Amino acid sequence: MKLSINVIIVIALTLCFKSYSQSELPGFAASPDAVLKKVKLDMPLEGRKYKNGSGYSLNPKLLKEMPKKVALVSFYSFDPGMTKIQQWSTNNGLFKVTTTKITQRNAVGSSGDLALGYYLQSIDELKSKFLEYGMDLLVPDEYLDTDAKKEYYTNYVVERAKFNEWIQNLGEGNHNEIFGTIEGYNVIDIVNEPFANYTKTGGRYITKKGEVADATVWTMDKCGKMVESLGSNLCENLEVDAVIIVYFTIYSPNEKSVVLQNVNMHMFGPNPQGKIDKFNCFAGQFYVGTRVNSEIAIWKPSKKDPTTNDLTFKGFENIMQALTIKMATYLQEGIENGK
Repeated sequence: MKLSINVIIVIALTLCFKSYSQSELPGFAASPDAVLKKVKLDMPLEGRKYKNGSGYSLNPKLLKEMPKKVALVSFYSFDPGMTKIQQWSTNNGLFKVTTTKITQRNAVGSSGDLALGYYLQSIDELKSKFLEYGMDLLVPDEYLDTDAKKEYYTNYVVERAKFNEWIQNLGEGNHNEIFGTIEGYNVIDIVNEPFANYTKTGGRYITKKGEVADATVWTMDKCGKMVESLGSNLCENLEVDAVIIVYFTIYSPNEKSVVLQNVNMHMFGPNPQGKIDKFNCFAGQFYVGTRVNSEIAIWKPSKKDPTTNDLTFKGFENIMQALTIKMATYLQEGIENGK
C-alpha cells in the first residue's frame, strides 16, 4: 500500500519530535524567522522620536553608529510561579538537565538550571548574531578584565526612583528570591511583570483566570534614575558602549507543568547627546527592548513516558536570534534615517 506524501510528512515529524512531545518550545521556535514575526518592541514611547536627546528611550536617529562593545550583564529567569513549591535541582528527582556543551559556570537559584540550560543552548548563536550587525557581545569573563570592574559589577544594584520601586512591587509579592541565574552573572532586576497577574493558592502562584495579561510592560514604566544607572553609570564603569539584559518569565499553572510566558532582551546605553541640563533628559537611555510572548508549556511530564521528565532547551537559540534581529534592525534603520 502506498502512503500519501502528507502521511509520510506526518510520520517523519512525529518521529522527529517524539522526545520533545511534552515541550512546545521546539515547535514554537523552529527557526529564527518563525519567532521573528511574533517579536514586539517593548520600551517606553517617550523619547523615541525626540530630536534633542530627551526622554527615557533613545531616538535611534541620533545614534551615529551601532554600539561596538556590548556587555551581556544579566541572564536570568523571573520565577513567580515555581520558587515556592519546587526546587529546580538536578538532584531532586523532578527532572534532569542534560547538555552537550562544556562550561565552567553553575546554576544559581531555584530555577537556575533552566537559565543555565537556555544560556548554553543559545550563547554561541547569540554572540554570532550580534557580530553580524557589527556588535561584539561580551560575557563577564571578557568585560570584567580588572579588579575594579569586578568589584563594581558584583556590587551593582540598579537605581530606581522610590515611586517606581513601589509600582514594581505592587501586588501579592515582591521580586526578592524569585530569580534563577548563572554563576558569574549579577541579577540586575529590571523586571516589570506585574504580580497582579498572579494569585497565591496553596503556597503556589498561579495565573488569575488562567492567563496572564501579557502585553508590553515597559510602556508606562518611566524611571530616569534607572535608565541613567544602566545606560550611563554601568556602561561607563564597564567601559562598554551598551549593556544587554536577558530575562524570561516562567510560572507553574499546576505541580505538573511549567510555562514559558515570555522572553525579553533589553539594551541600555549612553545618551548620544550627553547629559543635557534640562527637564526629562538623562545621561543614559533605554536603547531598545524586544519581547516575545511565548505562553508555551516547556515541561509537562507524562507517567507513560519517563523521558518527558527531562527538559529540552532546543529552540531557545532561535528565540535569542529573533530578538536580536528585531533589536538590531530597529537601531540600524534609525541610524540610516538619521544620516
